[in-house]
Amino acid sequence: MKKLLPSALVAALLAAGTSTSPGVVVVLSDLVPADPGGALESFLNDNFTNVTEIRHANYSNFAAAATQDAINGTGAFSGSGAADVVIVGRSLSSGDYSGGNSTGYNALGIPMVSLTAYISRSLGTRLGWHTGSASHGPSVAGAESTVTAAGAGILGIVGGTYDLVANSPGDTFNGMAIGTTGYGDGEILATIGSDTLAAYWDAGDAPGDPATAGVATFSAPRLLFNLDNDPNSGNNGVNDLANLTPEGLAALRSAIDFATPLTAVPEPSSALLLFAAASGAALRRRR
Repeated sequence: MKKLLPSALVAALLAAGTSTSPGVVVVLSDLVPADPGGALESFLNDNFTNVTEIRHANYSNFAAAATQDAINGTGAFSGSGAADVVIVGRSLSSGDYSGGNSTGYNALGIPMVSLTAYISRSLGTRLGWHTGSASHGPSVAGAESTVTAAGAGILGIVGGTYDLVANSPGDTFNGMAIGTTGYGDGEILATIGSDTLAAYWDAGDAPGDPATAGVATFSAPRLLFNLDNDPNSGNNGVNDLANLTPEGLAALRSAIDFATPLTAVPEPSSALLLFAAASGAALRRRR
C-alpha cells in the first residue's frame, strides 16, 4: 500500500522549489493607477513568485526625497527594506525624465528595467542607455519581430521571426528605439524592421551615451523592452501590455526573470514535473 504526502506539504515543497529571494521589492515608476488591479502590477504579481511589495509613484526625479526613500527603504518605507529592482513603466510623461532628472538611476547597483525608449534614449538628457530617440510607425503586421542570437537565451525563444506585438490601430508601433547602433556594449535582443524592440546591458557594460548617462559602465543589469501604448488616453496604462501577443508577454516575462532578482512562475510543464518529483519522493511502501 502506498502512502501519499499530504497535499498541503506537497504545495509547500512546490513553493520552496519555485520561489527565491524573499523580500524582493519592486519600485514601479509610471502613471498607471496604483490600485492592485493595475495592468502592470497585476502582470508582475501574477508572473513572478517573489514580488513582496510594489512602491508605485512618479519617481522620475532621482534626487527627490520621495524617490530616495522608495529606493533605500527609508522615510515612508522605513523598516520594509531597500529596493531590489527598478521597473519603469510604459505610460509616463517622458519630459519628467529629461534634463538629467533620472540619470542618477544609472549608478544604482541594482537591476533596472525600462519599458519605453522615451526615457532610455539620450535625447533631452534622459537615461542615455542608447543614442537617438524613439521611432513612430514601424509595421507590426504579421511576424514583425526578429529575435537575435543574443536575444534567444534572454527572451526564451530561439532566434528567428515572431509575432510578438499585437496589431494596434494602423498596425504600427509607437515609441520603439530608433536604429540598432549606438547601444555601447549593450546587445540587441529583438528588432522590428530597422528599429530596436529589446536590448540588454550586463553589469560592466557601457551605455550608448556615457556622457548623458553619467556613468562609463553599468554596475548592474539594464533591460530595455519597448511597449506600444496606442491607443492610450491620458497615459492610463490600459493598453500597454495588451499590445503584446501571448508570445510577446512570455518573452517579456523571460527577460525580466533573466535580468532581475524576480523569479518567473514556472511554466505548467515545469510545475507538473516538479510536482511529480515531489510526489514520487514522498511515496513509501508499507512492509
